Amino acid sequence: MVEHSTDVQIRWSDVDPAGIVFYPRFFEWYDLGCESLFASLGLPWPEAFPKYDIVGVPIVESGSKFLSPARYGDVLTIRSTVAWVKTRTFRMEHEISVGARLCSTGFEVRAWVGRPASPGETLHARPIPEDVVRRLRGA
Repeated sequence: MVEHSTDVQIRWSDVDPAGIVFYPRFFEWYDLGCESLFASLGLPWPEAFPKYDIVGVPIVESGSKFLSPARYGDVLTIRSTVAWVKTRTFRMEHEISVGARLCSTGFEVRAWVGRPASPGETLHARPIPEDVVRRLRGA
């Protein structure tokens, strides 16, 4: 499967009064890792979503383990991997570290959600196009 790394420096707005990253930020960084991985495959979201007529790839399940604190000024490496691809969903797994120190691991299951034909229509996952599946699988 495909893997991609992204670096980000922790900003003051990312930390709590104790100077430790506020845990929801990790979920934002998992999202950044997924978006960056898609861009690295030639599928930047601002172009891919209209091209494939989808509203996006929303998260339908997620989780995280927090192993070590990250602090203001640290440079994080977000390593994102495509764990599996099914007909309408795919799973991303993430590791966030500061140097060799692992800070968190997490995952997201995302759905390939089509654009509704009319306003108010229910959103539905649709099959992921074969060319996208090949890229996500590294083929």
